[in-house]
Amino acid sequence: MLPLVSIIMPGFNCSKTVARAFLSVVNQTHKNWELLFVDDASTDNTIEIVQSILDYRIKVFRSDVNSGSAVAPRNRAIDLAKGKYIAFLDSDDSWEPNKLELQLNAMIQNRCHAACSAYRRVKNDKVISVVKPPFIISYNKLLNSNHIANLTGIYNCEVLGKFYQKDIGHEDYLMWLDILGKTDCVCVKDVLASYSISDSSLSSNKYEAIKWHFNILSKELKLPFYKLYFSFFCYVCNAIFKRL
Repeated sequence: MLPLVSIIMPGFNCSKTVARAFLSVVNQTHKNWELLFVDDASTDNTIEIVQSILDYRIKVFRSDVNSGSAVAPRNRAIDLAKGKYIAFLDSDDSWEPNKLELQLNAMIQNRCHAACSAYRRVKNDKVISVVKPPFIISYNKLLNSNHIANLTGIYNCEVLGKFYQKDIGHEDYLMWLDILGKTDCVCVKDVLASYSISDSSLSSNKYEAIKWHFNILSKELKLPFYKLYFSFFCYVCNAIFKRL
């Protein structure tokens, strides 16, 4: 029997994009999945849209009060997940139809318990760039550059256990560091996901991202001085190169 994949999706006022995200899951060639959508107290018609997509594998939950970030909805969905594998997709992003199938095969073939993939960065329906991470990503490689886009990541929670996100900036990066403390991550070279970028994420947020990253290295991981600044320097250089 094909393994069950639990797909974690938070959402807030995402009526313009959520149907596309849902359909990219429904169209997966790997059919044994559950989509756990946690609506973070949306005030638009998000709930009506997701409930109109009829599929028994889709499970919709709603929060009464907005949490202010995607962390609480994601963690709630992770807690409810029943799959052998956990994958992530935000409500404004999308997958290619063979995403799960190729990643599950790659994990088996390369004896890894986590996988990611290449992905495209999209703004206003135009491709800005394509990001291609290394084939095998170790903890140390991830320490020096955020190679794993959360929407491309999947891991075996039956082997590794469940990993939750902490409510800090770059919470997904810290989670993937925790995961790669237990396994390497294999990257499928195919472009299997589309990451949507807003104006804010292209401008002011990049400075916030630098601060968040430094905070993780210094306060969460408590790296020694020399390793802290080496990893931070590598991160900044790789972030610039990724956007060239």
